[in-house]
Amino acid sequence: MSNKTREHHHFESDKKGIISRLSRIEGQVRGISKMVQEGVYCQDVLNQFASVKSALNGARDIILQEHIKHCIAKKMAQDKVAATEELMSIIKKISK
Repeated sequence: MSNKTREHHHFESDKKGIISRLSRIEGQVRGISKMVQEGVYCQDVLNQFASVKSALNGARDIILQEHIKHCIAKKMAQDKVAATEELMSIIKKISK
């Protein structure tokens, strides 16, 4: 994915928090792998998948909020149609 024409992200203020969340998620995924290797009961593994999904959604939502507040809002002032199309594309991708 090329970012040559894109601006930098606007979540610098919470970058450490987001990276911390992602690091915890990495640990959770490694934990799931270990559980599978050890033959842990399926329901327990599936519960961990749900936990990871929730954690990923939380991190995603922080970045999405910042994108809407800064990037989409700025684009709205310049080109409402393009900004709306971008937002709809994002929503479509993340709602699957």
